[in-house]
Amino acid sequence: MRMSLNLKIDWLTRISGWTPWFAGIFVIAGLVHIASVLAMPMLAPVDAFARLANATPLGQLVILDNGEPGKELLPYEDPAAVIAVCRYDLSKGAIRLKANFDGEGLVLMSFRNRFGTAFYAMTDRGTSRGQLDVVIANRTQLDAIEAEDSEDEVPSDLRLLSPSAEGFVMLRALALEPGQRATAEARLKAISCEIEQD
Repeated sequence: MRMSLNLKIDWLTRISGWTPWFAGIFVIAGLVHIASVLAMPMLAPVDAFARLANATPLGQLVILDNGEPGKELLPYEDPAAVIAVCRYDLSKGAIRLKANFDGEGLVLMSFRNRFGTAFYAMTDRGTSRGQLDVVIANRTQLDAIEAEDSEDEVPSDLRLLSPSAEGFVMLRALALEPGQRATAEARLKAISCEIEQD
């Protein structure tokens, strides 16, 4: 009995000498895993922006086709939503979105950087009296736009500073039934997306 107790104590002593090593391995493995997950959007060769670049021109609103299952341009999207995209490159000029919403339906807008991370989001309900007027610009372009402002008037447009030179705006209109798809598409086609020359 005493012998087996000594063997157990001896075994526990040996194992406890390895405990810091095991803990270190788990911590390093966890850090490598987290770093690889966070770096994946920047290292992926065919990300959302690259797929959109092949299918959509700059500074133009394009309604995306749902495509066959497994061959969608943007996978994992809600099938009850009509999706439109406006891709931008601020080296060509600031981009402006304009529309007049009628208050029917719902339009969701997300403004995304080059890697697909949203830096601003809104709905048509967040517009001023149903009028959408948003400009996306870099710091130099934004300063030039603000320099032209009148001191007596409050700007009527929403000005967004893009965190990257390239990016895209994703717009979604809900079509809960197949018969509503044409109406949802018309709602998105009414939105203009144009490059503003410097």
